[in-house]
Amino acid sequence: MAGSQSVEELERQIERWDDRVVTGLCIVACAASAVAGVFGVPVAWQMPFLFLAIYVIMRALVPMRKSKDELARLHEELKSLRESVDRSAPIRIEHYPSAAAFYGAATAYLLQRGVRNLDTWYVRTGTPDEFSQSTQEFADYFRQVLDWARTGGSVRRLFCSGSSTEFADWITRHRDETRDLTRYEIRDVRWSIRADLMSMAIMDDRAVFLAFTVGPRVSGMRLEGPEAAKYFKEYFDRHWENADAVR
Repeated sequence: MAGSQSVEELERQIERWDDRVVTGLCIVACAASAVAGVFGVPVAWQMPFLFLAIYVIMRALVPMRKSKDELARLHEELKSLRESVDRSAPIRIEHYPSAAAFYGAATAYLLQRGVRNLDTWYVRTGTPDEFSQSTQEFADYFRQVLDWARTGGSVRRLFCSGSSTEFADWITRHRDETRDLTRYEIRDVRWSIRADLMSMAIMDDRAVFLAFTVGPRVSGMRLEGPEAAKYFKEYFDRHWENADAVR
């Protein structure tokens, strides 16, 4: 404690001398300016005193010795505030009344928002090729995901072949067609279903796209926020761990 007190006392002494030096420099600059004005000293000779005056003003406004510590402290406070805002930010929801609106928005988000990781869950009775024939926007989305993966994007894709031999054959062909994509992984969830379930696309830790299919009608929504993404990511990871890898 004694050592700590002596250091603090030394710092206070340095600050007091620092203030005295700045005050002295200010007096010198003012006196020099007055003398120069009275005796008509050429401007060239006044320049050192002008620079001295500027230095004194800056030194008084910005304590240089502490500026680095103050900036570091401000940076930490801003970081803490940003994290607090992210944790408390409400989930933003946007609805899409049709497949065209939903998959158009998903494609735009993927390509324009700097997404790095994509987890998708395709759970329909028909294969993606069959769905693409009825929904051009889905066909564009499916193709764009593959192109995005070729440029460095990371994709984990769950399909549900169920008991359909046709769907299982499609997954095998799709794996062969995408074997060159080193960051494109496929797994198969073998559920026996007779209806389309909810499909999803999780983009980084920011947004989740959910698609609902009822007969020929598709609608969906986007949930945007770290909390929502976290919940669906954990749910996806659980199913991914228990799915069969397609090799």
